[in-house]
Amino acid sequence: MYEYSAYVTFVIDGDTFKTSNRTIRLANINAPESNTLEGQRSAEYLKCLIEGKQVRIKSVATDVYRRVVAHVWRGSDDLYVNKEMFNRGHANPI
Repeated sequence: MYEYSAYVTFVIDGDTFKTSNRTIRLANINAPESNTLEGQRSAEYLKCLIEGKQVRIKSVATDVYRRVVAHVWRGSDDLYVNKEMFNRGHANPI
């Protein structure tokens, strides 16, 4: 497990985003598919939370798509992003 800070360059969907050199998948949650209204809302909420911001990433694995599976905290206030997405109804636990 590695822990590091990174700048979020782009939110892909409600549980995946990009940094300058990696694609990150939020651990232990699953957001709705982005071709649904719920998925679009989920992606928008994640964008509001972290796009263009510094985050702390604690990696736990690499998935079959070579994304880093991780626990993520927003840098400005240490908000646990994975839990926030679940608590606000934008993702389900897996």
